[in-house]
Amino acid sequence: MTARYQRQMILPGFGEQAQEKLACSKVLVIGAGGLGCPVLQFLTASGIGSLGVVDFDTVSLTNLHRQTLFSESDVGRKKVEVVKEKLKLQNSELKCEIYDFALEPSNAVDLIKNYDVILDCTDVLNTKYLINDVCALLKKPLVYASIYQFEGQISVFHYGKEPRNLRDLFPEISHYDAMASCEHTGVMGVLTGIMGNFQANEALKIIIGSGEVISGKILIYNNLKNEFQTISFPEKSGIFLARNQDEILRKNYDLNCTNIVHIDSLEDLQKILTVPSSVIVDVRNEDETPKVHGFSIKEIPLKDLDERFEELEQNEHLVFFCQSGVRSIKAIQLFQSKTSGKKLYNIRKGISLFQL
Repeated sequence: MTARYQRQMILPGFGEQAQEKLACSKVLVIGAGGLGCPVLQFLTASGIGSLGVVDFDTVSLTNLHRQTLFSESDVGRKKVEVVKEKLKLQNSELKCEIYDFALEPSNAVDLIKNYDVILDCTDVLNTKYLINDVCALLKKPLVYASIYQFEGQISVFHYGKEPRNLRDLFPEISHYDAMASCEHTGVMGVLTGIMGNFQANEALKIIIGSGEVISGKILIYNNLKNEFQTISFPEKSGIFLARNQDEILRKNYDLNCTNIVHIDSLEDLQKILTVPSSVIVDVRNEDETPKVHGFSIKEIPLKDLDERFEELEQNEHLVFFCQSGVRSIKAIQLFQSKTSGKKLYNIRKGISLFQL
């Protein structure tokens, strides 16, 4: 055991045995953003043996105030590639596997089954439910966290003597408006660091089998008021519990929106573009990369869409995309509230569709 871990190995009840447990553990971190960055840094520093990192996004300038693994020179690069480089510099003994794709029902079970502890560091609600349901099926401890403006929440699901489930708190995926992302509502960068460190702390306690884990309750922290609340919640009857992988595949994990046609292939997109008065609208912020080449794209950031609505009034077929497929749904909802009769399409996988 190397000298680098001496300061934690001398803790009462820790020692070489706990350090060995960390070295033998396999942890999967889903999302390398505001929560994922501190999680990855502290798990790497603590001596976790193997880390898996899932993220299909690229680094943008708007990430840098909260995603502390990245620097200005990383803008435009794949997050997982930057993560692996920097974590290996931090700890050369680390085994790091990166997964440059979006977690979906088709790949979630095969990926998650290979890890001991799962950390949900995503900010997309339907992905959180997918992670939860797969972890419930596989009986994998799940360290969950979410952020909203100045408040963070953390809980551990599927662990302990009386394990709980995300669906015990919120049985079904809410309408998108009930769970806006930080792209629209804002977020304090330091809050993501605080909550990410809470997540890393829970993962370490689970692995070494020490301390009190936040299982069967949810911890809520407000960083403006310096207030903590810990609320216990009961098991809920009648919630969705997948019995096998097929039930995960059949489950609808789309955000609860109506009259939206999703595009999942370039072939489908090309067919729509043959229709007169069709247009592709990029609702990402101006600085977000990569840019799309080979298509005629109209760039209108979501924050400006309401004021620039008239620029699209002549188009009858509108295809929206963003980085991950979430803001584009919000754009469609905005259009549905202002007009009817137009054909509205969402590129479900966001920018990754153009990178196939």
